[in-house]
Formats: sequence, structure tokens, C-alpha cells
Amino acid sequence: MTVVVKTKIINLFIFMKKEKTFILILILLLMVNIKGYSQNDTIKLGEVEVSSPANRVLFKETSRFVQIIPKKEIQQAPVNTIGDILQQLAGFDMRQRGSFGMQSDLTVRGGTFNQNLILINGIPVNDPQTGHHNLDFALPVNDIKKVEIIQGPASRWFGPNAYSGGINIITTPLNKNQVISKITVGQFGLIDGLLSGNYLLGKIKNLSSVQYLKSDGYQQDTDFKNLNLFHQSVYQKNNTKIDFQITYQDKAFGAYGFYTGKYPNEFEHIKSLFSSLYLSTGNIVKVSGSIAVKRLYDRFELFRQGKNWYEKQGLWFVMGNDSAGFHTPNGFFPYKGPNFHRTDMLNINGKLKFNTLIGKTTIGINYNGEKILSNVLGDKLNDTIYSSFDEGAYYNNSAVRNNFNISVNQYYGKNKFNMSAGINGFYNSNYGVYLSPGIDLGYFFLKNMKAFISFNNAIRLPTFTDLYYKGPDHISNPQLKPETVSGMELGVKLFFNEFYATISFFNRIGKNTIDWIKTDINSKWESKNITNLNTYGFSFSAIYKPEKRKIKKYIHAIRFNYTQLESSKSADNFITLYSLEYLKYNVNIFMENPIFRNVSMGWDFSIQKRNGDYLNYSAGKLLPFKTVYLLNLKVNYKYKKIKIFIQEKNLFNMQYHDIGSVVLPGTWIMGGVQYQFQL
Repeated sequence: MTVVVKTKIINLFIFMKKEKTFILILILLLMVNIKGYSQNDTIKLGEVEVSSPANRVLFKETSRFVQIIPKKEIQQAPVNTIGDILQQLAGFDMRQRGSFGMQSDLTVRGGTFNQNLILINGIPVNDPQTGHHNLDFALPVNDIKKVEIIQGPASRWFGPNAYSGGINIITTPLNKNQVISKITVGQFGLIDGLLSGNYLLGKIKNLSSVQYLKSDGYQQDTDFKNLNLFHQSVYQKNNTKIDFQITYQDKAFGAYGFYTGKYPNEFEHIKSLFSSLYLSTGNIVKVSGSIAVKRLYDRFELFRQGKNWYEKQGLWFVMGNDSAGFHTPNGFFPYKGPNFHRTDMLNINGKLKFNTLIGKTTIGINYNGEKILSNVLGDKLNDTIYSSFDEGAYYNNSAVRNNFNISVNQYYGKNKFNMSAGINGFYNSNYGVYLSPGIDLGYFFLKNMKAFISFNNAIRLPTFTDLYYKGPDHISNPQLKPETVSGMELGVKLFFNEFYATISFFNRIGKNTIDWIKTDINSKWESKNITNLNTYGFSFSAIYKPEKRKIKKYIHAIRFNYTQLESSKSADNFITLYSLEYLKYNVNIFMENPIFRNVSMGWDFSIQKRNGDYLNYSAGKLLPFKTVYLLNLKVNYKYKKIKIFIQEKNLFNMQYHDIGSVVLPGTWIMGGVQYQFQL
């Protein structure tokens, strides 16, 4: 193992030297900011608490690659969705199929969209049908307090599916009565309206929001409508806290070529309901527990139905002179109608936290039940079930699985040294027992410089789509096994008064990696366990927030992120759909700076070079991904309780692809006004 890691690190340096050396020069220029700060400077970033791990610790005490995005930066940045926020971070790849978060695949450090865990206020929301739905939840960006990200395998903290990282999105009602109304309008018929209120009912703090978005689309079949409802209530007294949240989302969107370029006129309608209740109490021994439920309805039309689209005539769907269906060597088979899916999730979690002579101890137990009803995925039912909520939906297939986790995690810190170690035991009736141990070690070799190293393992279950989906261009594989990963990371963190940085090298060895593959461009996609997938890389992240008044006249904050990756598979030659289309290198710079009184600007610039090729159906061949240069800008004017803003996305008007043949929008200009008032 040691020889392999050393070899990979040497190869990484050679790889970096051969690629964009000017990016490394940018890193060195940013690090020059360290000069001029004395060892007596106070550490402010280290005082922020990270709530994602099993044991809550100060940011300074973490020995992992951890990133935090606070509310102020989110509000100033040119972002509209949670995906836009995450795209700005080191190691993140937001592979978009549509605009404004209609359908996005989040990947971390070259993993796939199924290999990371999303949490809202510590409660997991991943959908068992497919990772395409992991970001399908109703949470307006304005309501987000902060986002915490832990990169690398994290199953010992979160359980299965935290294969390449965990993302915790945190909201908190304010302790006052306040209402925010916001309206945004823009090109392509864009309308985005938000009404959000914080209010007190006795000792209970509440946050309620309603958001509605719509657009005519930037090209054919890219229109969308999206309704988001979010509510959170928090009661806290002494050591007791009760946190209730409920969300509802209803979104429908044109999905031009989203899943296959062979039949591009697609459409999808998703409705999701998620709710959770969390309770914690105790002083010496802290007891906490949560229960969460989620239901998601998914209607997918491979041939879009409706006026000016395909309309049903007898047993056929017809648009003009075209009949929806599939040509095969055995003849023409008509399209039978949409795919309907309903997924249900029940998550019950309990934890004990207490301090001992050897530090902070957390013991957790978790149950996660998952079920799908579908007319495509799962095993055949004896009777057909009809939906009263989703018009026309019926289900004649089903699958159920039950998952159990027990975890023990220990944190110990003394003087300059800290350690976090633990293990998660996972059991599934179909796959048996899997153990995911891990350890993180950190040491302050200087007052403001900390070295860290970590070794962690994780497991990811195949989704119901991985197991059962079959169609005109796909073959199912119900014999798939879970994929596992072993990860190693070493790095250095720098803490100064106004400057924080992390430099990290990492190596991830995946076994039985799940992906959709082709043996040649004319064959069908089939889900398979790839033998091994070895990923190694380098990340650099820096944040500079000046405090001196002279500097703050020109800049409020700057964040720089750079990640470089390399992956190699150990298997026969084939075309992969997801696992080898990672960002080979990714640069992102975010800056917030004042222009003149009451006017500020936030801009985000990125350079993305994606590995591999994509299958262009119209050309009938594989085409390479090109390097993408993206610049987004937002200008904010604030006067008392009114905020006016103008935003422009993709200023360079780049025509580019994140996935397959889906062309993403060029320049998109929008603007709006926000009014805040007290009740």
C-alpha cells in the first residue's frame, strides 16, 4: 500500500507539471499573503464549529479537508441554487443537464453522482431510486445559513453512501420577526419569486418560505416550472433542542437529451415531500434522536407528451407524421408511455455523546428503510397499484430493502495533537455485513500550521436504477454488488488572522465500482461492477478576508480553489458513462469587492477541463470535452431595507457540455429587487 501511494504521488507531480503550470503559479501568489502575519495573530476561522462529524469539533480541530460557506458569501455570490454554491469549491463538479437546478449531478473528487451523501440539518436526503434526485429538495438559497463539506470517504460518520464525501446544508430560524420578499426576472421568460419569513411563536423560532420559478427555456424543450415550500421550527431551552422541518417540491421541466441523445425530446415531472423531527437533550451524557420520512414521485417521458408534442391516438403516441417508438432488427415497437416511480424512505437515528478521560465519544445506531414502486424498476407485483396523487401513474414492480448501522467514533485532543477514529458496521439483508473503519490524525507543528493525515473506508449501495433499469438503450443488472473504497489523504492547514488555506494530496482506491458501460458505441449501456478504479489528486483551497480598513476598501473576501485529478481503471476496454468523465483540473476564484458606497460586486471565475469523451448521437462518434472558461457576475446595491441586484451568468457565452450531448445555456442576464421588513 505504501509503495502504491508513493508511486501515485510521484506520478501526480509529473502530471501536474505536464498540465497547467500557470495554475500552480497562482497558488504560490496567493500563499504570499502569509507573509507579514506574526505568530501572535488570533485564529478566527478556527473558532467556527463544524457540526457535520459525529463529534462536533472546532474547525481548527478537524483533520480532514473541510470547507465552510457562510450565509454572507452565499448572498453576495452569483448563485441561484445549492449546486451553484458547491460548484465554487475545490473538488466539486456540478454536471448540469438543465438550468437553475432542474437536473444536476453532484460529484466530489472525481466520484460519480451516486457517491456522495447530502444532508439537510444533519438528516440524509439521498434518493434510493437514483442519484439524479439527490438535489431534488425544496430549499431556497436565501434560507441557507451555511454549507459544510467533508471530502473523502466518510461512512464511519454518516453510514453508507458517503463514498466520496458528505455535504451538510444548514438552516436556522432567526430569533426575530422578519419577512423577505424577492423577485427576479431575466432572459428566456425567467421569473423567480420568493417570500420568506422568520417569526416567533412563544419560545419557538420559525422559518417559512415559498418560492416559484419558471422559464420558457434557452432552447427547445428546456422550459421549466418549479414550486418550493420550506418550513422549520426550532425550540431550545438549556440543553434541550427540538428541530422540525418539512419541505415540498413540485417541478416539471423539458429534458432535451438529458438521459439519451438518441431520443432527445424528453420530459420529467418530480414531486417530493420530506420531513424530519430531531430531539437532543442531556448535559453530561447527551442523547439525541431523529426520525425522517421522504416520498418522491417521478414521471419520465422519453417522448414528451402534450400540445405541440406527442399526443396519444389509440395505442400510439404521434407528433405530426412521427410515431413514437423504437426501430429494431425485429421491426418497429411503439412507445408505451411514461416511466412512473415512487420512492419512500424512513430514517431513524439515535446517538449517545459523552466525555471520558480519552476525549469525546459518540455511539450511534441507525435504521434506513427504502422502497420503490414503479412500472419499470423492481420485481413484478401480483397486482397493479394505481396512484391517486400522480395522474395516470401505475406501478406493477416493487423493491424493498432495509439497512442497519452501528457506529462508534472517538475524538481525542491534547496540546498540539488531535485524533478522530471510529468504525461503522453496516448490515443489509441482500449484501450482508460491511465494516468501514477510519482514523484522522492532526498535529500543529507550528502555532498556525497543522499537518494532517487520514485513512478512511466507505461503502455505497447500488441504486434501484443501477439494479433494475432497462430501456431501448439500457440493460439492467440486478446482480450488482455494493462498491467499496479505501481513501488516504495527507496535507497541511494554515491558520492566520485573515488567511486560511489547505493543501491536500489524496488517493482513493475503489473496488467493484458501479458504472454504466458500453463495449462499443453501437452496443447498449449496461450497469456493471468495474474491477478497480484508482483516483489520486491534489487540492488547494485558500480564503482571504482582510480586516484592515485600507484593504477592505478594495476587497471584502477572496476564495481560491484548485483541484487536479487522475483516475485509472483496472478492467477490460470499454466506454464508461460516468466514472471516467471527471474534471481533470478545476480552478475557481470567487471575489467580493465594493465598488462605491452601498454598491458591491461578487464574481466567480472557473476553468474546467473534463477528462474523456462524450457520445454524440447525431455525429455517431465520440467527441472530446473541451476546456470551459466560465465567468459569472452579480452587482448588489443596498439601501436600508432594499437590495437591488443585476446578475449575468456565463459572460463569455461559452457553448459547452457537462454531460453527453446536452448543450448548456450561454449568457443569461437577470435582475431583481429584495425588500426586507420587520414585523
